[in-house]
Amino acid sequence: MLLLLGIFLAGWALAQTSGGIKLDLKAFRVISVQEQNRTVERLEPALEARPGEVVEYQLTAQNTTDTVLRQVALIIPIPASTAYQPLSAQPLQLGETLVIAEFSFDGGRIYGKLPLKRKIKVMENGKEVEKEVEVKPEEFTHVRWVLPQLGAKQTVILKLRTIVR
Repeated sequence: MLLLLGIFLAGWALAQTSGGIKLDLKAFRVISVQEQNRTVERLEPALEARPGEVVEYQLTAQNTTDTVLRQVALIIPIPASTAYQPLSAQPLQLGETLVIAEFSFDGGRIYGKLPLKRKIKVMENGKEVEKEVEVKPEEFTHVRWVLPQLGAKQTVILKLRTIVR
């Protein structure tokens, strides 16, 4: 996991540096430690992670231009070796606008807000019928925030957490 995680993140971040937006995706292991008789969380670079450990991904996006960019889609892919931790992709407050995360379970082709649903075919009373079912968080492959605008030289940070399988 150590080497693959680093290659995955570096390759993805390099592929996403275009259109006046600089992206930096980092992974951190979430560690619980005792400090002054209480448990606190610490983040350390995720050079390696074991099954059951939590990894937080942080995507920093900076508009490097002197103009406002509109309809900016920022995406964090969820590695197959991890499962999305429910409720960890927090909304982003941009001035008066609250940007809610959208999720994909099909490799980033289609996104939707929670609860995410899909149609499946099942047999009932000897007939094949189509049913709508809720997609489980561990099936998510990508998380996306679509910003109505990103101001000149503005920087935002998006976060989500996963659990190593």
